Amino acid sequence: MVKSLWVVLLLSIGVHVMAEEQIRTITVNGTGFAEVAPDRANLQMSIVAREKTLAAAQKAAADVTNKVLKMLDGMGIARSKIDTTGASVRPDYRWNRETEEQELRGYISERQISVEIEDLEKLGAVVEGAVGTGVNQVSPPQLDSSQRKATYRKALRAAAEDARDNAYQLADALGARLGSVVSIHSGSNQPRPPVPYAANVRAMAADSGAAETYNAADLSFNATVTVVFELSDGSN
Repeated sequence: MVKSLWVVLLLSIGVHVMAEEQIRTITVNGTGFAEVAPDRANLQMSIVAREKTLAAAQKAAADVTNKVLKMLDGMGIARSKIDTTGASVRPDYRWNRETEEQELRGYISERQISVEIEDLEKLGAVVEGAVGTGVNQVSPPQLDSSQRKATYRKALRAAAEDARDNAYQLADALGARLGSVVSIHSGSNQPRPPVPYAANVRAMAADSGAAETYNAADLSFNATVTVVFELSDGSN
């Protein structure tokens, strides 16, 4: 009987100690934002040549590719920043309503050119020059910044400060005090790079001042954090 009482007493003390050691916490979110001007771009271009023979189609696409390379050489863009390995060839068919059969019209040769531009002042001239040499498809430039990591860290720091301020406000309103940080979880939204205004590039190529109309907007970075703080009584 005495042994049983000791067991009950020890269990009671253990539960009391656990209750004493239980940590009270508060969980808050924070958001941060930072911007940076882009300083580089990746430009994707395509050359599509349609000719009656396979050899003629390939030659037409290759001729335009060589013109683009010479144009980029003249702008001081290194060959190491240019990729022209993308290529495809396919037959060009059309449906003949009279015979109700597919009719071979010729062949289509396509070349893809990717250019890394590290001086955005050249972006407009590259687009306009490419269209002038015979490039018939230009995708919107994908902009980036050499300060991407540093800018994201600014957004992350702002998010952490926002979470801390939110926690202080909540704790103060509830008559408690913030303790140390228990845990931190961070997340981010990758920026969708804005692109220069490049609508109707063929029409713009005829304008001698078209290259100057390309304006790159800032890149935006968003960061979020979730922080868990310890809480203590406001009197402590």
